[in-house]
Amino acid sequence: MASKLSTKSKLNTLTPEELTLDPALPSPAEAYLNTLSVSGRRTQATALKNLAFLFSDGKLEDPNKFPWQRLRYEHSSGLAAYMVEIGYAKPTVNKHLVALRRVLEEAYRLGLYTDHDLFYHAQGVKSLRTQTIPRGRSLKMEELEALVRSSLADKNQALGMRDAALINTLYAAALRRQEIVDLNLADLELSERKLRVLGKGNKKRLVYLSEDAVKAVEAWLLLRGRKLGPLFCRVSKGGKIVLRRLTPQAIYYILHQRGLAAGIEAFSPHDLRRTSITDLLSADVDVLTVSAIAGHASADTTRRYDRRSEDTKREAAQRLRSPFKPEQAISDDEKTA
Repeated sequence: MASKLSTKSKLNTLTPEELTLDPALPSPAEAYLNTLSVSGRRTQATALKNLAFLFSDGKLEDPNKFPWQRLRYEHSSGLAAYMVEIGYAKPTVNKHLVALRRVLEEAYRLGLYTDHDLFYHAQGVKSLRTQTIPRGRSLKMEELEALVRSSLADKNQALGMRDAALINTLYAAALRRQEIVDLNLADLELSERKLRVLGKGNKKRLVYLSEDAVKAVEAWLLLRGRKLGPLFCRVSKGGKIVLRRLTPQAIYYILHQRGLAAGIEAFSPHDLRRTSITDLLSADVDVLTVSAIAGHASADTTRRYDRRSEDTKREAAQRLRSPFKPEQAISDDEKTA
């Protein structure tokens, strides 16, 4: 009788002997992470730790001490299936595959792979196909206005004005959290309504603000002053402005608190960026221009932010007649009669 083939995924890992590493060798993990922005570095450092843990069978977690150049096709080819089987979502698996391909590429560039074919096959793993429901939501203009009103109503004038200008700038320039944190006063050219933005992968781009958005920034600068430093800085409870940079987590907290004060549905900082991109597309700005404003490497990424299709589907649903009529429902009194 033929034995049944096992359908359980298996990940080939390095042996304890293969895990030994000459400390004098350069680190592919460090070389890869140095090419990323602060937020990207944080995310992919976690991915590399996970990969080192998996490929070492739990014996090693420090990606700088892992011998990436010893990975072969028999190791990398089973990674995606194994990660899905142990509970990772496909988009998360794909982030790990990107990290794997990039760190192996750095190992090759550093001369740690002596055979090109071994490198080529090891890093040739393909990402999984995914089709997910878009996360987040778009905010209505009434909600954006409520956020600004709740900021300006703050008894701490400096804090309220900073938050009003910050919200305006996040939306007007379609910025990421890290991007607005990294903005300096020197990046702003008021006369041309222009911002120099440092985006993902240390890529720089120019974005332009509307006249109303500029007025909000100018009102904040009247309180902040024109001393060089972060454009949006810390404000104490007593209203003292301190030229110390905010953190991405602080942006999340600020928007969360303003949302509660405004009484609007919960949203994320990225939803402001999503709203801006959708509103630009709704205003018939071509997708390539919107992609340049948002700092997307591909217009396909920009299209994924577009929520107009959701509104169209919602409106289409209202056009269908329902076979259910409210008067046909049996009342609670009738049920108990």
